[in-house]
Formats: sequence, C-alpha cells, structure tokens
Amino acid sequence: MSSEPKTGLSRLIPTDRDDIVTEVTGLVAPTVLWFVVFLIVPLLVILFYSFLTYESFSVVQEFTLSAWVDNVITSGAVHSAFVRTIGVGIIVTAITLVFGYPLAYYLRFHTTPMMGIVLLLFLVIPFWTSELIRTFGWLPILGRNGIINGLLLNLGVISEPMGWLLYSSFSQAIGYLQNYVVFMAAPIYISLSQIDEGLIDASETLRSNPIQTFRNVTWPLSLPGVAIGCMFTFVLTIGNFTVPSFLSGGANTVPTLIFNRYGQGLNYPSAASLSITLLAVIFIFVFVLFRVVDIADIASQE
Repeated sequence: MSSEPKTGLSRLIPTDRDDIVTEVTGLVAPTVLWFVVFLIVPLLVILFYSFLTYESFSVVQEFTLSAWVDNVITSGAVHSAFVRTIGVGIIVTAITLVFGYPLAYYLRFHTTPMMGIVLLLFLVIPFWTSELIRTFGWLPILGRNGIINGLLLNLGVISEPMGWLLYSSFSQAIGYLQNYVVFMAAPIYISLSQIDEGLIDASETLRSNPIQTFRNVTWPLSLPGVAIGCMFTFVLTIGNFTVPSFLSGGANTVPTLIFNRYGQGLNYPSAASLSITLLAVIFIFVFVLFRVVDIADIASQE
C-alpha cells in the first residue's frame, strides 16, 4: 500500500517505528558503549581481582574470599577507617553546605544574573592548577612558620606558634572546603535561579518576614540543588587521597588504605575489595539521598 509523498518538514520527521528505534539506538549506543568500556569493564576487573589470592608481593590466580574476610569483614583497622572516612565525608558536606549555600544565595539574589555567573566562575580558577599544588599551598600558610602564625606573632596576638593549624582536623577541613565549595554552590545557585520570583513576592505580600519566606519558599524549592551539591561533595570527599595524606597528620582513611595496600605491598586483592566496598557505600548514600529529595524537580521548575 503506497503512502502520500511527504512535503516540507514532514520529510525530516521519521514516522516509521523502525526508523525511530534506529535513530534512538544510534544516539544512545555511543554513550552506552563508553559507559560499558570505561566504567563497567574496569569495575568488573576490580571485582575479579578482589577474589584472587595474594602471596608475597604477587597475585595468585586462585579464587578465595580471604581479601574480603581479612580486609573488610573482620579487620578492625578497616572498620575504623570506614567510620572515619564516612564521618569526615558527612562533616565536610555539612561545612561546605554552610559556606556554599549563603554564597549561592548572595550570587542569586544580590547580584545580576550575569555577574552571578561570572563570580561563580571565579571559584573555578583554582582548578586550573593541580589538586596536589592546591593542597601543598596550605603548608606555608598554616605551618608553624607560616604566614598566619608569623602575622599573629608580629601583632602580639599569640606568644608561640599554633601547632593545630596544620596536620589536624582543621587543616583537613580547610583543604576540603577549598576544593569542594564550588561543587556545592553551583548546583544550589542553579536551583535558586529557577525559583519564580513571583512566589517570593507573593510570600512578602502575605506579610511573611524574610526568615519565613526563606523557610517556606526558598529553602524547599532549592532542595534539589542542595541534594546534588551534597552528593558531589560527599562522593569527592570520601574518595579523596591528597587532602588526608598531606593535611590530616597521618589519620588513615579508606583511600589512603587502598593506596598503601597497593603501593607498598602490591596487594591487589585487598585494594580491590576495599575499593568495591567504598563504591557500595557511595551508592547507598546516593540512593538514600535521592529517595529523600527528588532531583527531577530541578529540571521542572520554571
């Protein structure tokens, strides 16, 4: 049965179901292929190594659960490292939210849209350098002979250098905050930018004070951005190796344990089992977070 000839734009719009499926497949296939080759396959390789046997700086092709039993299930040191890593991730996420939300709020409501984007981009400038350089940059600032101690000593504020500024929880928090505040502020700024100002005006018309307007209008509508910012910050924090290695004073986290197992003893099974467990913790956090907050709202706000 013949069909009428297509004219105009109708020639460019596929009407046959097979044609539509073919075009969708052609668009999705490269992304799926990239995802499989560079994410799924490496994860499967890591998972495979976690079930191998480790003997004297070498890996034996014998399947065993020793890497999981000895390094994940029964190891007190690993349990402590996981508790410390998750605790640091939660604390850093909270601190970054405290600093990032007011920053995003100011850029949204107290600057022009263009100026807000420009100022937000300035936060990206430190990322033009290596994370290692950004981390080492705090050593001459926070050290006992650093800029802060030297300035306070010259002003007579303190009588001796403050040792807690460096190699402590304080310096670790500073390092994380510098690295990840932009990952918190940017999603919140985008979420705030999508809030209809008519809703804020309506709240003010109903005689709500600024605190009530923020609590009942601004905060709930910005939650998708907050959730995305928390996801970025938590995931990046608990997977970070540089900051705990050079600013924490030697406290072990899971990434440092993974590096030590691999770098010092070539214990691939142990490092692999720790990596998979850390990834599972990340998935659980993201799943719970997005069960609480629907991030689809960030795309539906107008």
